[in-house]
Amino acid sequence: MTFLRSGDPSFRAAVSRDGSVIKKRKKSFIHRGFIVLAAIGLLMFAGECLAFPYRPTAALSIVSEYAVFKGSGRSHTQVWKVVPEVGPGGASILRFFLEASVQAVTVCELRLPSPGAAGEIQWQGMGKTGQRKSGAGLLLVPGFPAPCDVLPVSQEDSGTVYEEKVEAGGRVFSKSYRVAFNGFSVDEAKAMGWIRVEDPGRTGLVMVAVTDKMGRLVVKQLWPADGSWWLYEETPLRRSWLIH
Repeated sequence: MTFLRSGDPSFRAAVSRDGSVIKKRKKSFIHRGFIVLAAIGLLMFAGECLAFPYRPTAALSIVSEYAVFKGSGRSHTQVWKVVPEVGPGGASILRFFLEASVQAVTVCELRLPSPGAAGEIQWQGMGKTGQRKSGAGLLLVPGFPAPCDVLPVSQEDSGTVYEEKVEAGGRVFSKSYRVAFNGFSVDEAKAMGWIRVEDPGRTGLVMVAVTDKMGRLVVKQLWPADGSWWLYEETPLRRSWLIH
């Protein structure tokens, strides 16, 4: 073992090297801490800014791409037009149309209570497709062709469990879903092919994902932190993008 005295040049050099290493480690630790805090801040900021989700002020155009099953041929796409209206008491009404349809026939309709007011989210499918209601902020319409699921995007707590109860044949069936929130940058979202609009916003993006009790994806939506509608949605059967 070799001992160095404080006056030796080699001692001063060793101290300098050690100090440099400590400074680099400190900077790296601070940088990682900043990233973690920024991610947490983004999710909290998203919960505040997304005060009026699913309440656009103008009509939207959405393109959906559907999964291909064996023997079903090539995949197909569908463009949807979502038209907002203001109902009684400031309630929001969203009507979904086939954009290429000659006749403006409503495919389904969503009704949401006015911002900040208590009430149920209501979904009505035209014809024999039925209706659904939810007072918990989560309304799912699995298997329906139009991208009309409503997620609790204003919530901040990742991992929250929601229970859905459906009555059929005199019996009540329940399903549990878990909702998670993850932050993404615009560049990351573009690299994943999630963005097709020119201006996705500059305040960061939040992916809200719903999984069943087995951890399987039910639906996920990518939201701008200051937006009133999602940029991208995905289910096991469909992918959809906001295009206008």
